Amino acid sequence: MNAQLLSLTTTGARSARPHTTTLAYAEDGGRLIVFASNAGRPQAPAWLHNLRANPAVTVEVGGSRYDAIATETTGAERDRLFADQAARDPAFAEYQRNTSRVIQVVALTPARAGAATAQLKEIHAGLRRELTDTLAAVDTYLAGEGELPAAINDLQRHCLSFCGSLHAHHTREDGVFPRLAADFPELKPAFDRLTREHEAVAALNEKLTATLDRLTTAPTRATAEQLRADLEQLAGDLEAHYTYEEAHLGLALDAA
Repeated sequence: MNAQLLSLTTTGARSARPHTTTLAYAEDGGRLIVFASNAGRPQAPAWLHNLRANPAVTVEVGGSRYDAIATETTGAERDRLFADQAARDPAFAEYQRNTSRVIQVVALTPARAGAATAQLKEIHAGLRRELTDTLAAVDTYLAGEGELPAAINDLQRHCLSFCGSLHAHHTREDGVFPRLAADFPELKPAFDRLTREHEAVAALNEKLTATLDRLTTAPTRATAEQLRADLEQLAGDLEAHYTYEEAHLGLALDAA
């Protein structure tokens, strides 16, 4: 039987370099299914270890190339998909007979960068602009430009707007994570990391609000400088968070 073939590119779990493998595949709805048979050898193929570490992969098939999320199937779903493949191509039944391990079955869900990723990046860009405006307001206050009450009011307006927007954004994401983790279990470590980062940002957000309260009730330069230092720390933390989130959450949102 002539097998349908695709090229799967994974990222090396240790090397972080791309690795491309040619695999037989089957179709299941909007997904492509590949099988970690390794020709019946006792060890799983290297590409499976790679996608377990990073489920974001690239698929080339039929002249098309696109990003996808790889999800290892389990239980009844795995058994159905493998049985269907063995019925199409008896070689796969032979592979399973030749090894004591249960041959893993992996679903590849297309994740073409689209509206979800673009929207996430737009939200992050908006939060960056708000943070930049807030830092500018702190600098205006520290420079002693204009009337003090007006400078404090402007700073309070910018800071509360940014902190409120950031909190609302992360609260919405925390509500989405459990559903995405159920759909893409391979991404659970990424969602766990993002949740921890949200908690750290929320704690810093509370600290910023408390510092702002002190500044508005008893304004001192030292308090304003502390506020600026906290904002600078938050800016650095958020940049790393945004980069990681866009690489992992955006891909899952597009696939979903």
